[in-house]
Amino acid sequence: MKTPSWDEYIELGEKPKAGTPIRCLNCGKVFKLPPQTGIKKYCGDTCKDQYRTKQKKRPLFDVTCPICGKKWQAPNRRFKLCSDECRRENARRHNARKNQNRPELTPDEVIKQRDLIAYERQVREGTGRTAILADLLADAVKRVNEKDIKPQPVKRRSKRDKETMVLLRSDWHPGIITPSYNLDVFHRRVEMLTEKVILFRDIISETIPIEKLVIIDLGDMISGQDIYPGQAWKSEKHVLEQIYHEASPAVIRQNLTFLEYFPLVEEHSIPGNHGRTGKYAPLEVNFDNVLAQDIYRRFEFVKRFGMYIEWDWWKYVDIYGWRFLALHGNQLRGYLNIPFYNIVTKGMRWQGSMPGGPWHCLVHGHWHVPFIMPWNNFRIVSNGTLVSDDEFALRELGMSSTPAQQFFMVHPDHIKTLGTEIELLEEAA
Repeated sequence: MKTPSWDEYIELGEKPKAGTPIRCLNCGKVFKLPPQTGIKKYCGDTCKDQYRTKQKKRPLFDVTCPICGKKWQAPNRRFKLCSDECRRENARRHNARKNQNRPELTPDEVIKQRDLIAYERQVREGTGRTAILADLLADAVKRVNEKDIKPQPVKRRSKRDKETMVLLRSDWHPGIITPSYNLDVFHRRVEMLTEKVILFRDIISETIPIEKLVIIDLGDMISGQDIYPGQAWKSEKHVLEQIYHEASPAVIRQNLTFLEYFPLVEEHSIPGNHGRTGKYAPLEVNFDNVLAQDIYRRFEFVKRFGMYIEWDWWKYVDIYGWRFLALHGNQLRGYLNIPFYNIVTKGMRWQGSMPGGPWHCLVHGHWHVPFIMPWNNFRIVSNGTLVSDDEFALRELGMSSTPAQQFFMVHPDHIKTLGTEIELLEEAA
């Protein structure tokens, strides 16, 4: 008895189950219905396609094979080659034409091609990649002739462009007392900062002409008074003594020294949070601004010195068209007591929201931890402090930073060419 097909089973009123023998509608081959299968009329996809092609009665086109010249009927006008042998021969001819037009290889290219063929052969044979790479490296070392390796000629410019040195000053906190910081240490570290800036100036000026020194005071140049409970017990001087007896003489002495070594000196000042007179006092009423006004009066008539005081919480400092957004940093709240996340997110928002258009570099203090970090299309420069054994950095960040202040150079074509943090920790006796 002839095995029925799927359709014949349905006509008999019987739906085939798994394991039922079924005859293929196209080739007549008998197969068993696989389990968990729906309608299955053919033994495979090839028979299904051939049967449906027959049912659709697609027209066939007369084609002449360009390789063997045989005339045959193709289901599509684009089909030209009649068999697998003709397809292989066509590919061989195509590769021969391609190799014929290929330029002649140099000796180095021949070696590279030979190594590649050897590598592919080893991979096919199952050799480990580590062993293959070791063999290739050994062969490459053998072929290197050290006599052919010469130093790259570097064209030295006889005349270099002028650059500007930038010094960040912030978080000096004169008067505060820690296990390793007091007024005597404060003055020694200010003097050390002055000496190191002049040392860097002497080294850099041997190859790069320095046009001027730009000082950016980022706030908290004084320790303040009644900023937090118990501060009076941790301070040697009240706020007016901090300004007129300690900070102002130190800054004036440092600025006068800088004027002896730099042709021009600019000082830009913004207020910090320790200079506030109270939690709800106006922002303009700030002892950092009082200190800046005192310095301005001392240098008001010095032609080579410029003093620029900002009463708001932020300021643009323009150097060769590069815009530095300067602020103290207390606006950058820490996320889980870590400021970096907020610095990055607020910096990206400020790029599009600050008045006056985009800026190129964010400089700030407050966090007492010096670092430089590029982010997307701007840079972040965080300044340090003069205070050591700093309870604030230890409590808020879990970090004990080395006393340091930042300096860097600015070129007309490059926002930062070189720079580093100037460490101010005294050497142990």
